[in-house]
Amino acid sequence: MKLLERLLFSYKYGRGFLKFRFRESETILPHKTYLNSSKKIILLTLFSSITLSITSCGSSKPRVVTTKKEAARMEGRTMKSPATGNDSRVKPRKPDEEETEDNEVKPYARSTDLIDEVVENAMDYKGVRYRYGGTTRKGMDCSGLIGVAFEEAGKTIPRTSRALYAQADNIRLDEVRKGDFLFFATGKNKRQVNHVALITRVTPAEIEFIHSTTSRGVITSTLNEAYWLNAFLRAGRID
Repeated sequence: MKLLERLLFSYKYGRGFLKFRFRESETILPHKTYLNSSKKIILLTLFSSITLSITSCGSSKPRVVTTKKEAARMEGRTMKSPATGNDSRVKPRKPDEEETEDNEVKPYARSTDLIDEVVENAMDYKGVRYRYGGTTRKGMDCSGLIGVAFEEAGKTIPRTSRALYAQADNIRLDEVRKGDFLFFATGKNKRQVNHVALITRVTPAEIEFIHSTTSRGVITSTLNEAYWLNAFLRAGRID
């Protein structure tokens, strides 16, 4: 539509220019010679208008992406932010910049070779009957079981549950991990420790421990059991 309007404008402009020049030069040039010259002017004007119109219309058409290579080039072009003029192109992320999953070991899952060996030693006595002051497979008490498990791994700890209670650092239940101690008061005095257990496994759902009980000997239990939860005093750790 714009092209047609420009052609009409050029034609009218040429005719007006011709009439003006014809009146102005009637006394100078012969009529036929002037007409030929004027036609050339009109044709030149029309040709220039058409060329400009085609060029202008062609530049306003949106570019159509027809190949993958061309699309890749288009995506790679730098775009300027209207507000700041800064480069807003998203650069491809390098492999070492990619987000990685948090593989940090939870505190309750941490352990050492020493603790793994201690727990393995204690589990080896599972099923041994209870014997007050015992430290052998013929029978052992709660602190005797734990003392033997540590001694076989090369570390000496206090012999009785009260001595362990006094030496161990006090820790919260949400901080305990494999190899820590649990202290209980199963007697009449609910504030006086008389039983100790060794933690063998910790999960978000439960705390499992091994100990030697008077009724069943060396067994594993969990703090989810009402009896042991009610008798629980605190947790401890000896580094």
